[in-house]
Amino acid sequence: MQILPQDDNPRPTRLVWWTPPPRGFFKLNCDGAFTVYGNKGAAGGVLRDWKGEFILGFSDALIECSSALEAELWAIKIGMQTVVARGYRNLIVESDSLKAIQIINAHKGDFLRSSIQHMTRMVDRICWNHVYRETNSVADGFAKHGLSLSQDQSIRVFDSAPDFIESRLYGDRIGKIYCR
Repeated sequence: MQILPQDDNPRPTRLVWWTPPPRGFFKLNCDGAFTVYGNKGAAGGVLRDWKGEFILGFSDALIECSSALEAELWAIKIGMQTVVARGYRNLIVESDSLKAIQIINAHKGDFLRSSIQHMTRMVDRICWNHVYRETNSVADGFAKHGLSLSQDQSIRVFDSAPDFIESRLYGDRIGKIYCR
């Protein structure tokens, strides 16, 4: 019998789950995907209402992408363009990339940050949140789907939930809890 050493400083377990936005708001979860094999990037995201109902999702293969952070920022930019073009004006935007959220909130930055900040002027209310990866599962599924698209295809916008994302949506709908 082997006795495993006891951890003297265990990390506390944190329970996390996806939450819908308050009434009157729409939640845009965004995620980027990146593979160093071929420097291929993709963007994905999902928009849901205060009841957690699916409104739209998107997947896009990125033509030029050099890092995971760049894919995250493109996902936010493409997501904002998509929902603003459809008239959504009260938004909570979430990403599992803390660095991307910090860049957007910074006072200076590159083209991507500037374009995202420009789009914030087209909405009435906006809130930027960092969320844990586990609670961004639906957006992650759309981003991974984007990796399967050829780079000459334009963005795919889904007005109804595609089969490949249904189980992740169901998990969020029932309040699936993740241990972190």
